[in-house]
Amino acid sequence: MRARTEPWMLVLMILVGAVIGSLLWSLVTPYLPEVFAKSITVGTTGAPLNVDLGVLSLTMGLTLHVNIGSMLGMIAAFIIYRKM
Repeated sequence: MRARTEPWMLVLMILVGAVIGSLLWSLVTPYLPEVFAKSITVGTTGAPLNVDLGVLSLTMGLTLHVNIGSMLGMIAAFIIYRKM
């Protein structure tokens, strides 16, 4: 019988898998051809969004760098989640 797993656990595991996969990939990249060192950047690549309301000032921005290692880490995290 499978234990009941929460959806937030999947999100957390995928984020941790992406970070660990990216870190491991950065260690392996110097030994691979340059084509494998590429990454895709998604998000606010320019200046972040600034909202000044007088009393409150908000600065928002999000950038996601995806490489092969982070993708492999996310896939591994998803497989581990499914086995739980």
